Amino acid sequence: MEIGMLELSPSESHHLCSVMRVRIGSTVTVLNGKGFHAYGTLIAVDGKCAQIRIERIDKFEPPNHPIILLQAVLKNSNNDHIVREATAMGVAEIIFFEAQHTECKLRGKIDNKLLRWKQTAIEACKQSGNPFFPKISYFEKLESINLLPFGTKLFGGLKENSQPIKKVLLPHPPESNICMAIGPEGDFSPSEYAHLIGNGFIECRLTHRNVLRSETAALYALSVLDQLTNF
Repeated sequence: MEIGMLELSPSESHHLCSVMRVRIGSTVTVLNGKGFHAYGTLIAVDGKCAQIRIERIDKFEPPNHPIILLQAVLKNSNNDHIVREATAMGVAEIIFFEAQHTECKLRGKIDNKLLRWKQTAIEACKQSGNPFFPKISYFEKLESINLLPFGTKLFGGLKENSQPIKKVLLPHPPESNICMAIGPEGDFSPSEYAHLIGNGFIECRLTHRNVLRSETAALYALSVLDQLTNF
């Protein structure tokens, strides 16, 4: 991204001019999803392509402790909701997987789902002003994911002896990224609990005593992690 003329794609031009109803001469902010905000003026709409004169560019630094969401696939539109809200919160990566208790199976339909999730994330970036587009991927099972690159590893659990996120992080502040794993509606299976713990994940309790829905647990955990690590 650089100072000068920029031509938007037909789809982005349609959204800008037909959906947002931005008119020629208006100030426009453009995001590239890689940490840059560009500010300019809409000067022309040539056919299906909007032309913007970029006049200033701001560069944003990524968070000190990128947050990765390891999320079991959920039912209906809950996955879309998680992508939208997690992107607005600034999560760096969302990794979906089919847990043993996952009720909604996506095998054979994942290509269309990934396209939908990526478009949802783009819209969330534009709405929230998040300068970084999250990486989104999918795995057929938890055991297929390479867990070694993750720094601080946490997962939401229901065991009575699990600790709140704050108590887990305070004695051991994160040095790199933070991965938060959230299970499906029926929780992780015993073998998945063992797999996570065997790979260095620490079980965390998300509320004092109430059990949260999976999509609520994910967004609650992301919010807490952002407050504790990136402020």
